Formats: sequence, structure tokens, C-alpha cells
Amino acid sequence: MKVDRLYILCGFVWVVAAMVFGFYLGAAEQLQYSNTHAHAALVGFVLSILFGLIFRCWPRLLESRLAPVQFGLYQVGTVVLIAGKYSIDGGNSAIMLAVLGATITIAATALMGWLFVFHGEDR
Repeated sequence: MKVDRLYILCGFVWVVAAMVFGFYLGAAEQLQYSNTHAHAALVGFVLSILFGLIFRCWPRLLESRLAPVQFGLYQVGTVVLIAGKYSIDGGNSAIMLAVLGATITIAATALMGWLFVFHGEDR
């Protein structure tokens, strides 16, 4: 499966997870986790869909061997970031988990920018 399709598929997984989580938060009145919910929706869903559409619109990006690396880094970073945010919002001091996830996610986003600049030009 191509990276563009994987990204869009992961985006839908993220949005369903964020919606179910948001529903649970509201029903259980656990609103202290709303920041985690927002990060799952924005970092997980919105950016995954956006990256998938970028790969789809600029197919030369898919030719790079770094495309699947970028995808894997971003998704792993997002999972680690969301886990860290969940822990922090729950009152635990897992700041390093969130920092690690944020660092990986930022690096993967910078790699996406690098791919776009150096591999995104149509011929």
C-alpha cells in the first residue's frame, strides 16, 4: 500500500479514535483530557490526512525511499505524543514521554517539508 493511502487510512483511524474518546470524555465528565482529545484530532487526524493529500498531489514524493520512513516516524511520534499528553492530563508527570513524542513528530514534519522541497517538483 502506498504512503499516501496509508496516511489517509491512518487519518480515519485517528478521527474515529478521537471521536470515540471525545464521546467517552463527555459521557464520563472527564474533561481534564480534552487537550489529549484535541491533539489526537489535530495531530493524528488533520495532519495525517493533509500529509496523505500532499503525497497524492505530488506523486514524485512517493518515489523517495524516505517517504515510508517519514510516515512511520510521524505515526510513532504521534502515538507517543498522545500517550504522554494523556498521562499529563491525568495528573502524572510523564512530561518526557510527551517531549519525546513531540520531538519525533516535529522531526517527521520537518522531513516532510524536506521531501516536498527537494522531491516535490514535477518534471
